[in-house]
Amino acid sequence: MPTAITKARIVTPDETIDRGTIVIGDDGRITEVGADVTPAPGASVTTATGLTIVPGFIDLHVHGGGGFSLATRDASEIESYARWVVRQGVTSFLATIFADDLEEALGFVRVAAERAGPITDGATPLGLHLEGPFVNADRRGALPESWITDADPRTFDGMVQGAAGHLRVMTVAPELPRAADISRKALSLGIVVAIGHTDAGYDVALRAFEAGASHVTHAFNAMRPFHHRDPGPVGAAIQSQHVTVEVVADGVHLHPATIDLLIRSLGPDRVVLTTDAVTPAGLSAGSFRVGREEARLEDGRMLLPDGTIAGSAATMDQLVRNVVEWGFVGIADAVRMATIVPARVIGLSSSKGRVAPGFDADLVALNSDLGVVMTWIGGELACRRGLNET
Repeated sequence: MPTAITKARIVTPDETIDRGTIVIGDDGRITEVGADVTPAPGASVTTATGLTIVPGFIDLHVHGGGGFSLATRDASEIESYARWVVRQGVTSFLATIFADDLEEALGFVRVAAERAGPITDGATPLGLHLEGPFVNADRRGALPESWITDADPRTFDGMVQGAAGHLRVMTVAPELPRAADISRKALSLGIVVAIGHTDAGYDVALRAFEAGASHVTHAFNAMRPFHHRDPGPVGAAIQSQHVTVEVVADGVHLHPATIDLLIRSLGPDRVVLTTDAVTPAGLSAGSFRVGREEARLEDGRMLLPDGTIAGSAATMDQLVRNVVEWGFVGIADAVRMATIVPARVIGLSSSKGRVAPGFDADLVALNSDLGVVMTWIGGELACRRGLNET
């Protein structure tokens, strides 16, 4: 039976339609969108008066949340996360993996690869983002030192085989010996090469972007900083028009003014809002293991004992609210950075990230405070919350 959402404000995000209607076909894709659209007789109708419908959020860098980890040997934990995260408006994500060592990582990779694809009543795991192991130990941040290794093609091949075609993004430090070889192999397989956890200067980063790297992992964090005589990886990214950057807009990873500068410099079409969330994200308290250390949630910050930031406690809906409430962008551009831009990064911009005919009906209804009220996956309602609940 076709379904329809009516009387909603719709952000496509290319345009805003007041009191519009979205019609969804039996295949879970949008068939019609507009102010003058009338649902077919017999369609199942949801009236969304006072709500704003936007595309479902896509998180390209997330380790877990709600008490669930995506680096796990238990596929049911990934399923539990997927069913939890729809409450934050996320409709698809990349399971982002690091580990204590290569053997453990390979186990995590295999489980995440096996669980990629639709999950009943949950967000869809679109594949994997491998954060390392070919990164710079001097810029490892919270990554376990035992996880980091030389850029070895055999290790890369093992991870690729374990991922069974589901490895979509890989974070690499381009200054490492043989990193260029790894990047070329990754690009030949359709894997997005992201620069991160790196001490590369401007020139090295620029050469990596010229060779095909196209993304930056959590901009400014765990990398050589911007300096007026050495603009570093972020400076090289700004000048490379095909490059997108991850922005963790939680107010912890980056000062809000830095986020504003990045959006102004790059434009919303080159910024990807991403959480870098870890297991306790979305909770009031919690901890998780990072190698042999324990990171704890303290006043909204995930910290190792030495004070190092260890991922984020934020959720995607919080990031969208933040950039709007801070006055950096309007709702349409905030949504763009959480939907169509991440979809484009991983080659899915023809099916995800827009409210338009032919696109997957992955949708979110927001209230006036930009809180998530309803989430649909492929046209099926996966989450419904009270209008005033956040």
